[in-house]
Amino acid sequence: MKPFSELSAEELAMENLFIRWVRFPDDPPIRSFWEGWIVKYPAMKDTVARARELVLMASDWRTDSLSSQDVNSIWGRIRNSLESIKERESGQPSAYSESVKPSGIVVGVISMVVIILLAFVFFSLIR
Repeated sequence: MKPFSELSAEELAMENLFIRWVRFPDDPPIRSFWEGWIVKYPAMKDTVARARELVLMASDWRTDSLSSQDVNSIWGRIRNSLESIKERESGQPSAYSESVKPSGIVVGVISMVVIILLAFVFFSLIR
C-alpha cells in the first residue's frame, strides 16, 4: 500500500481513515492525525480538499434518486459484462466478445462502478 502522501485525490477518498475524518470531523484522534498530517505534507492540501469533496458527494448520494428499474438495469449490465468476461476466459466465444474485446480498462471501470454503488448504498445505510 502506498503512503497517504503518494495517493491521488480519488485514492485518498477511498481510504477508510480519511472517510471517517471527513464524515466525523469531531473525532479527536482522527482529527489530530489528519491535521498533523496536513501540516507535515502541505503540498497535499489541494489533493485533500478534492478528496474531501469526493467523500462528501458520495456521502450525500441518495438511493432513492435511482428507480428500481435503473438499479436493475445497471446490475444487469454488470452481470452481462462479468458473464462475457468469464466466457472469454474459458475460451468459449460469445456474440459480445467477438464484436467488442473487453480490456483491462473495461474491467477496471466495471469494478469501479460496483465499488461506487456499494459505497453509496453503505453510506446511505449509515445515515
